[in-house]
Amino acid sequence: MVRDAIFFAGKSSLEFGICIEKCPSFAAAARNVEKIQVPGRNGDLLIDTGTYANTAQAYEIWFKNPSKNATRAARDIALWLLGSQGYVRLEDSYDPDIYRMAIFAGPIDVQNWMLVRGRATLEFECKPQRFLKSGEHALEITQSGQKLQNQWMPALPLIRLKGTGEGRLLVGGSTIEITGMSGSITIDSDTQNAYDGTMNLNNNITVTGGFPVLARGETAVAFSGGITAVEVIPRWWTL
Repeated sequence: MVRDAIFFAGKSSLEFGICIEKCPSFAAAARNVEKIQVPGRNGDLLIDTGTYANTAQAYEIWFKNPSKNATRAARDIALWLLGSQGYVRLEDSYDPDIYRMAIFAGPIDVQNWMLVRGRATLEFECKPQRFLKSGEHALEITQSGQKLQNQWMPALPLIRLKGTGEGRLLVGGSTIEITGMSGSITIDSDTQNAYDGTMNLNNNITVTGGFPVLARGETAVAFSGGITAVEVIPRWWTL
């Protein structure tokens, strides 16, 4: 029988003898909307930022480690969960097609059963996106003008180009003029950077219309000049 598991910071909960008591709840992110009360006006004025808030993801667990008592096992679990800084990857076996970026800030409050078993609720703070693992795979653009279909939320892709000299890349309403290509260049719409390995190439691009976004529906990808190959890692995500 395959046990359900949490995967966080590169490790599985199974390594710590953790059992998940029940299927975790599902909570979609809330929109960040500012409400302003205007004197003399009925209802609130809404300012929609177009963004979403973080969400909490809780797992009810118990654990038993035959080689250690519950207190020592709990310390190992705390070191695993609290040992990472910033957002790291969170997955579970209940929704194996997605991953999230999350932090675990604690605390860990363990009910200790006679030093044999421990029970706790682990609560992670997650960014609102549920990233599809299918969006981690590179899509090859085999001809200029090829269209990508997005049935989820607007995505910020990672685009890898090969070529030499000057080139032009068009993704939807975004146009990027590129100079000084000498083999390859990567354009990251999430961080809004261009680079080749560890070399920053922001001075080699001019962006018009913002960094590329794969909107819902179809987005055309076109290229010209010295660009000889284009790969798009779409980073599909949903709520």
